[in-house]
Amino acid sequence: MFSLEKEYKGWSFNRVFRHVLYWGFWLTFYCVLNASYQGTGYEEWFWLELMLMTVKLPYAYFVAYFLFPKFLPKKQYVVLFILMLIFAFLGVGVMTFLLQTFPEVANDQPSEFWSVKTLFRAVDLVYIASLVVVIKMIQRHFRQERQNALLKEEKISSELQILKNQLQPHFLLNTLNNIYGLVLDGDKKAAGTLIQLSNIISYMLYECNVKFTDLQKELDLVKNYLELEKIRYGGRLDLSFEVEGHVAGQKIAPLLLIPFVENSFKHGVSQSQGKSWIRILIQVHGNQLSFLIENSVAAPTASTPKLKSGIGLENVDKRLGLIYPGAHKLDIRSGETFQVHLNISL
Repeated sequence: MFSLEKEYKGWSFNRVFRHVLYWGFWLTFYCVLNASYQGTGYEEWFWLELMLMTVKLPYAYFVAYFLFPKFLPKKQYVVLFILMLIFAFLGVGVMTFLLQTFPEVANDQPSEFWSVKTLFRAVDLVYIASLVVVIKMIQRHFRQERQNALLKEEKISSELQILKNQLQPHFLLNTLNNIYGLVLDGDKKAAGTLIQLSNIISYMLYECNVKFTDLQKELDLVKNYLELEKIRYGGRLDLSFEVEGHVAGQKIAPLLLIPFVENSFKHGVSQSQGKSWIRILIQVHGNQLSFLIENSVAAPTASTPKLKSGIGLENVDKRLGLIYPGAHKLDIRSGETFQVHLNISL
């Protein structure tokens, strides 16, 4: 089957058949055109055009498969045009020789090289060859477009995998540190945190290796993470987590929301010795997701180091640009509180 995107290698029966049809069309076209114009029979023009095809065919393939691939990528257009003309006139010379050698087939066509027919035949050769080249150029364009799309998809896939591989160890390290703190304190809740962590690791290992996952699974991941942090911080954490709208059936890129939640604890609650709070509101209307998270910020002191967002938020910002180009809006505000508002077209 013919395809504009396919790169053909070798000469299969189907490919040869298509070329025979192409040249059969031109042979028929010239026979009908000349016979109608001259008011003569088709058979005599058929044998004449069949003889001239022995020049037109090699010239067209020489231009399409040798000259254009050699000079077009280098943008040597002038050289290409000159060579096409030179070989066209050489082809006309061969045609003249054939007309002089086989006068019975020439059908009273001028057999002198220097005649008005010379220019016409040269232009005719260039024209036929150009059509072959146009077909090849169209095939090459569609093939290049397809290759570019595949390369872009592979680039996005590889970049997402790199970002995901960076994020998972980062997230797990912080969570393990939390559990380690509970163990050192002899807290009996440490065992429960291991179950929560087991659920998180299971999700990351077995359900995150896809481009999109169920939104509900992402929300479950957030819930498990919040449960871990509630055990750690106890009564000094005021936590609110609300989900509004229809979540079932919605898809989202995996590990997209958790870095914002993690960041609220890392640079909010963990930096405060007193009461802290975090508000999370997720709204789903149609295919629009609104994710709002806001946390209290501890009053800075002279000994408080300047905090950076770390690789978590940097990664999620890159991923948003890769997965949802033109279909998301991220607003981060820092002041008396730290607020992140993300809108995504799922």
